[in-house]
Amino acid sequence: MAWRTVEKSPFLTRSSRAAFRDKHLRRGRGSLAVRSLLSLCLVLSCGYCGAESEFSILEEAQVLADQMKKLSSHELGVFTMQRIFNSFVYTEKTSNGETEVQQLAKKIREKFNRYLDVVNRNKQVVEASYTAHLTSPLTAIQDCCSIPASMME
Repeated sequence: MAWRTVEKSPFLTRSSRAAFRDKHLRRGRGSLAVRSLLSLCLVLSCGYCGAESEFSILEEAQVLADQMKKLSSHELGVFTMQRIFNSFVYTEKTSNGETEVQQLAKKIREKFNRYLDVVNRNKQVVEASYTAHLTSPLTAIQDCCSIPASMME
């Protein structure tokens, strides 16, 4: 892109850029997204205007950065969430590591004992079923070679 060179641009002097910024960006007119877009357009257009001696990219970038920070904070609800977190009541809790470890070990032991009880009950049911099957089989024993062909379908 070619730079337009103009001796003095009456439209985009430092004071006119500042006036535009004050009028449209800082007084709360329009949404924050529109103001950020206007600021971006202002920064980009000033680079091609010929007011190179008066143009400060750092100053304009700072304005754009400020607007983008405001936009992100507003859209994400940072201040609202911070207000909610600040309203919570926090109490300081001192803890004894030894008692917490003992409580944790007790909970683990109780849970393990419950699982062990389930396994033992299953073992007893299987043993009782096997013993009952030995005395009176639940299913008839059949040799695989003597199975009729009609049952194979």
